[in-house]
Amino acid sequence: MKRTTGLLFLLSQLVLAQEYWNGIPYPMNRWGISVMGVDQKEKGDLKSASVNGIEIGGKIPNANVDFLNPHNMEVDAKVQLVKVDYFILPFLNIYGIAGKLEAEAKFDLGRGSFNFDSTGNKLHDMILGGVADKISGTMPENLHIKQKSEGKLFGGGALIAGEYKKVFTSLQYTYTKIEMDGDVAAKSAEVAAGRLGYVMYRDSNYSITPYLGASYQKTDSEISGVIPSTTLNYKFQMDLEELTPSAGVFTVIKNNFTVLLEYSFGDRKTLAIDLGYRF
Repeated sequence: MKRTTGLLFLLSQLVLAQEYWNGIPYPMNRWGISVMGVDQKEKGDLKSASVNGIEIGGKIPNANVDFLNPHNMEVDAKVQLVKVDYFILPFLNIYGIAGKLEAEAKFDLGRGSFNFDSTGNKLHDMILGGVADKISGTMPENLHIKQKSEGKLFGGGALIAGEYKKVFTSLQYTYTKIEMDGDVAAKSAEVAAGRLGYVMYRDSNYSITPYLGASYQKTDSEISGVIPSTTLNYKFQMDLEELTPSAGVFTVIKNNFTVLLEYSFGDRKTLAIDLGYRF
């Protein structure tokens, strides 16, 4: 059995070195392929919102519009993808990913207000106030809305890593382009992750490596549709941007087969399972 010394085996595809670069062994077979499933729930922050083209909380001539109050925004996503990777150097791995995504956005709408600026004339203000009250009254109150969509994603990234006396660390960056159908549209996603772990057990048949980490994910998302019981069209822009801790365990079987299980917690809860093979 060849040993890997001074370098990190990549978290999601660990095999023993079979090649060398300037006398340094590669920590695994240089090519790898894996399939991954991800289930993620995340709270979103509203960046902008409009109804029938009028910005909520914005200003139109002689009027103030705040007739919706979107809140409790959450996005659930299920991802299935395939990844192909290659070692350029013993400590540097690059990869490409492609797959499909199913997303469901959930949020609540509450009745807000619509009012006109004062004209300086009490009679005119009273008439306009009545009109504004009727407009506000047409909005349903406390609606819980769900929007579903699906689409495809593709992207790539790189990982730099190192190991010393069974203690390893890694830094990873992934950029993903997302093309969605339907009412939930995510345009892109960026993920940066760091991990620190320890090889608890390693022999010729398998190894077990638990680790802790943290990841930062930023997703640009849009939700659009028709408000129930009305003919009003809404469009919400959301920022999904969080730094969350994670914990996981990585297992290698017979040097070529790998299993990775990772869970992230906090405002973004993610469960990921990765099954890989190196050649």
